[in-house]
Amino acid sequence: MIFKFISKLFYIILFFICLLDTKYQAFAFSEQDCKEKAFYVNDVKSQARHIDLTKAKLIAEEKGRLKAFNKLLSRLTLRNDIKSSYKIDLNKMISFIKINSEANSTNRFVGSFDFCFNREEVVIFFKKENLNFAEVFSLPISIFPIYLGPNGHVFYDDNDLWYSLWKEFLKKNNSLLNFKLSTSNLFFKRSIKGEEVLKSNKEVLKKIIKNDKTQRILIVILQPKIDRKGKYQLKISAKLYDEFGEFDQTIFSKVKQFNNYKLATTLNKEILLKDINELSYVFQESWKKNNFFKEGFIKYIDIFIPIENMQDWSKSLELFKGLPYIKKIDIIGLKKDVGKVSLAFQGTNNTFFNVLNEKGFKLKQVEDEFILIKKQ
Repeated sequence: MIFKFISKLFYIILFFICLLDTKYQAFAFSEQDCKEKAFYVNDVKSQARHIDLTKAKLIAEEKGRLKAFNKLLSRLTLRNDIKSSYKIDLNKMISFIKINSEANSTNRFVGSFDFCFNREEVVIFFKKENLNFAEVFSLPISIFPIYLGPNGHVFYDDNDLWYSLWKEFLKKNNSLLNFKLSTSNLFFKRSIKGEEVLKSNKEVLKKIIKNDKTQRILIVILQPKIDRKGKYQLKISAKLYDEFGEFDQTIFSKVKQFNNYKLATTLNKEILLKDINELSYVFQESWKKNNFFKEGFIKYIDIFIPIENMQDWSKSLELFKGLPYIKKIDIIGLKKDVGKVSLAFQGTNNTFFNVLNEKGFKLKQVEDEFILIKKQ
């Protein structure tokens, strides 16, 4: 009897220690409080059973930590580089924890957690394990699903399986690709012609991008068809366009063979979800490879900063100091309405531009010079 009382008291004390720990926050805490957005993992579901509910909660949190870490690995590193298990101290890697929701029964705890990982500690781990990683989010990308079925061009339709599956998939997007499902009201939908989208009409693509408030558009096409040899096919393709409606690259292309047209047009939810996951995986891995953190690879760039007062100047310097990959900031000059700095950074120009974009800024190039501009 005494042993049970002491045991229960121990877990109660342990629970309150966790609450007092600065890493454990059951109150207001959001993505904005996490210093590095790429190291923030939210809505991690976890549960545990134990005769002592306090211990069940602690076990669920511990399971949640590991689940969040695996999601972080999947986001920042290449899938094929990840080992099945690692010897790690997750307590050291995590800066904050938040409980979003919880439900209790007699001996079961179910909760949803948010985790903010400490970038410095995670990077040390990556280096120790020789893991290449990226931490730069892409520019906002509109996802525009269009189905070319027996009834013509179908898009912006929640009753369409292709559109609804993308909607379902994007709710769980955990990647560095800043996807946003293209949406529309009735009036806007009527102004968009499917054939013009497929023809890569620049004005139409720019119109969609503006409506979605993004800076890229990925046209994802699902099309049953008959090839020149009379074979029945289901083709899936994805093409990326920039903010001006200019073609950037083909991200994905896949063709499936069928015995008849009916089979090609009978869409299977589970199979299509696998195809969407495959398409996204190809895009994610390509993005990460192109934005790997490259230690020792230093580049330099001079930037002009328009200012109205010294407060603007100070904010700009603080912006650069807070960016990942920045190694050195040299002030070249300062006048009443403009300042100039020279930055030493790791990675490519595109990586640096993407980091700036994530913070709400962009660089405008005028001949050989760059000007810092705040995005509207």
